[in-house]
Amino acid sequence: MTVTEKELTNHTYIDHELSANLDSAEAFEGPEKLLEIWFYADAQDIPEPRGTKKTLRDIEVAKWVEILKLVKCEVLSVRSTAVMDAFLLSESSLFVYDHKITLKTCGTTTTLLCLQLLFDTINTELGWDVCKRIESTGKYFPYKVFYSRRCFMFPLKQRSIHKNWSNEVDYLNTFFSCGRSYLVGRNDESNHWNLYVTETNKSMVQKAKSEDPDETLEILMTGLDHERAKQFIRKRGLCEQQTAEKSEEDEGHMLGFNITKSTKLDLVYENNIKAAFHHDAFAFTPCGYSANMMLDEEYYYTLHVTPEKGWSYASFESNVPVAKISQGKQDNVQVLNHVLQVFQPNDFCVTFFTKDDLKESYSRYMQIGEQVPGYSRRDRIIYDLEDYQLLYMRFERSL
Repeated sequence: MTVTEKELTNHTYIDHELSANLDSAEAFEGPEKLLEIWFYADAQDIPEPRGTKKTLRDIEVAKWVEILKLVKCEVLSVRSTAVMDAFLLSESSLFVYDHKITLKTCGTTTTLLCLQLLFDTINTELGWDVCKRIESTGKYFPYKVFYSRRCFMFPLKQRSIHKNWSNEVDYLNTFFSCGRSYLVGRNDESNHWNLYVTETNKSMVQKAKSEDPDETLEILMTGLDHERAKQFIRKRGLCEQQTAEKSEEDEGHMLGFNITKSTKLDLVYENNIKAAFHHDAFAFTPCGYSANMMLDEEYYYTLHVTPEKGWSYASFESNVPVAKISQGKQDNVQVLNHVLQVFQPNDFCVTFFTKDDLKESYSRYMQIGEQVPGYSRRDRIIYDLEDYQLLYMRFERSL
């Protein structure tokens, strides 16, 4: 599985002007805010209020651009597969499926401030009852909502409600019923992870579901090795003219493509089933990197890198079912070690969500410790979150 230059010309949408002029010199806060909303449990549960089934993917890009303006980020480009649209943003990524979205934004973005317009837009465009407030509570009750983030490096530089986790939770509770908040890890300024999750609205499940795997792996890394971080410090104009002329894309996307190839981040998974693989990456000026990788039409993994010395950070998030894609020849421990080899951070935390605590991947992950060469495990915390299992671990480089 590797990317080719053909991937540079297959965008659904691209903002060439923004891509040419975007500068990351003021970027400082790498840790992202991650919002995931499942409006329905599955695409087959989506109703037909107006006689035809319309989904989130029927909402035009211009509407998403307006929603994202409230988040304080812009759309660089969009790549589409048969079942999802992957937005590469000026601050991280947005993934839109028929029935759910995942929005991940870094810096001083105001992720939660888009919620009202998001629900209003979906109600107007699609007529979904789930996007109308319940009269008895005045709140929304979609199938499932997750919101999470690592503790910030510079919390006082955040905007509005995002300066403080309790303010974020209070704001979420004005929208959603039955939400619960967790501080996972050590209650200090630099070594914990925050999670908000709503109760599952099981009444929305209309039809039996297939046994498709549902797991999410997130690796959040700080203190990147200086030499490894240099891979993500590029200035425009360094790309060979001959190479650039092969593509209709701007130089930021071309440099992003080159970084993906040189770091082998397109080879994280062993694609033994020969599934379709698509890629969209961008290299920022003077430094930084974002990439969306789409695998087997319905899965993704995304990376975002802030390489500045003093606050260097990189994140990896994936919903790829590794056992399925590799035909059982790779597991998430090997994926973790592959990613760590690229960045070699001083410390990192891992979160792993799965719907089935008996899965082999979950059981193997429970034993991580000596299996991460060069690192010592400092924390291992397990949560039973209704129909999900959460495993959180934190590691530091061994002396």
